[in-house]
Amino acid sequence: MVMSFNKLRKIEQNTVLLPELSLTVQKGDIIAVQCENEYIGRLFTLLNHPEHIQQEAIALPEGGFQNVYLFQQTDGLYKRLNVKQMLLFWCKLYRHQADLEFVLNLCELRHCAAKKTKQLTLSEQQRLLFASALIQEAAVYIFEDPSLGLDLQSKHVLHNLLLHLADKGAAVLLFTPTLEEAIRLGSSVYRYSERGVQQLEQDIEDAENTAEEEPEDEITSMQVQLDKISAKIEDKIILFNPLEIDYIEARDGQTYLFVNNEEFASSNTIKSLEDRLQPLGFFRCHRSYLVNLQWVREIIIWSKNSYSLSLDNPSKSTIPLSKGNYSKLKELIHL
Repeated sequence: MVMSFNKLRKIEQNTVLLPELSLTVQKGDIIAVQCENEYIGRLFTLLNHPEHIQQEAIALPEGGFQNVYLFQQTDGLYKRLNVKQMLLFWCKLYRHQADLEFVLNLCELRHCAAKKTKQLTLSEQQRLLFASALIQEAAVYIFEDPSLGLDLQSKHVLHNLLLHLADKGAAVLLFTPTLEEAIRLGSSVYRYSERGVQQLEQDIEDAENTAEEEPEDEITSMQVQLDKISAKIEDKIILFNPLEIDYIEARDGQTYLFVNNEEFASSNTIKSLEDRLQPLGFFRCHRSYLVNLQWVREIIIWSKNSYSLSLDNPSKSTIPLSKGNYSKLKELIHL
């Protein structure tokens, strides 16, 4: 065990501001936790004021909080310094002589090493902030919603950065409000809610490989049913044409339909929707996701074990594709 939270929580005036958090992170782990933005903010406020944390509620690595790195969205840069000067400043601050060429290459900043930080794009600024994790050596690295506002290039940088830290033997813990990002970045994924912490199964291949496959002639003879898919908003029931739906997500025991940048709760299970929508071109890309293949624009390969689907819908959504279903999808679309 490198670091653990042991029933950490925060209550004020009989209101639960931070539900019970019990979680352990080991050397080489990359643990991603999906939770609400409010919980992330309150947790990082506590981590910035450890004197407000009960001693038994957290077990720290040797060296205490001095050996814990926090990446936060409020972190800033000195606008008058260029990229290389910023890296040298961090080396002096943290008393660590880092290989700056390696840092520039990993964070894909070589092309702007002489550019002042105020002239960087938002994504370049974020990649420079990531570089501080390579300079401030720690046993545990905790990230606050690190994917926020990132372009595709910067997401690749973040993914490689986390793998590098884990390969060095550090423990990595990140909190994000987006399940897709948690699945993409974490080797283990948890959901943190008012009910506490629950680990999510990442891949559907083990559960579904044991299921009996339908005979081919039975599948080919399946009739297409153009029935409507229902969702409920307050006291109204909305009926959607299946082809209007971009994708479907299951979370917290509820199924949600995503249509034109909006989210609608459905009383159907994702398994029952899969059975109904598969003949219409829907594909179970992950345990928690069912996607309309007509909207899929790209298959993004982050690593040999991490994949996403990029959709050509108004919000340019990305959703996870499990390793087992990556092979199935390639067969399906004849790749």
